Amino acid sequence: MKTAQQNTLADHAAREEAIANHGRSFLVEAGAGSGKTAIIAGRIAMMLADGIEPKSIAAVTFTEFAASELLIRVREFASELAAGRIPLELRIAAPDGLSEDQRRHLDAAIERIDELTCSTIHGFCQRLIKPYPVEARIDPGATVMDSDQADLAFSEIVDSWLREELVGEAGGLLAELALQNAGETLRLMDMILGHLRSHRVIVGDTPRDLGPLVTAFRKASDDFKAFVQDANVDEEETTAIADLFAELT
Repeated sequence: MKTAQQNTLADHAAREEAIANHGRSFLVEAGAGSGKTAIIAGRIAMMLADGIEPKSIAAVTFTEFAASELLIRVREFASELAAGRIPLELRIAAPDGLSEDQRRHLDAAIERIDELTCSTIHGFCQRLIKPYPVEARIDPGATVMDSDQADLAFSEIVDSWLREELVGEAGGLLAELALQNAGETLRLMDMILGHLRSHRVIVGDTPRDLGPLVTAFRKASDDFKAFVQDANVDEEETTAIADLFAELT
């Protein structure tokens, strides 16, 4: 028998149809804590009770936590239904309990519940392409990293790259910056690389040919220094500036 509480739900009919009607697609949209997970888990449990094979069902989520929570709820609902108990969330769709055929289907499905696909989008995609590593051009042993593993791997790659850039004898802009202020340089590089990681499709402008600019700067610096020397004026600060420009060339 349906409870009074269930009859007072404004979306009673929508909940019942989403759980019990397996012949059409639904968009379940509701606020946090409104029971979306219970609706989806209940729908899957009732699909199993109707004889749909676990391996034919895919539940795709955004996070590993949501996937694990959903799978736990499916297991709980399936076990309760198979034992003849109707969870409160499912009484709206099965007020009179399950038939013997439905319970028999559930008993068989519980034995193969691990065949049910309940994972993140990335995990689902990996499951599709993993049997075909050659065609997908991936390492056969590749796995999907969680966010913590990805952060750690990124940090290790950056550290290795920085060591190669700073330990070598070739020098370069990065080495010069590190000599001036190592802490600020590392902070700047961390910010730049983090931005590039978050915006992987970003494309920079085509690099300009700096040769003509360097030549023009060198000539301007030489001309400025010659002008200061020929002026016969005692300007120590201007002379120092001219010398600094000359060092840059």
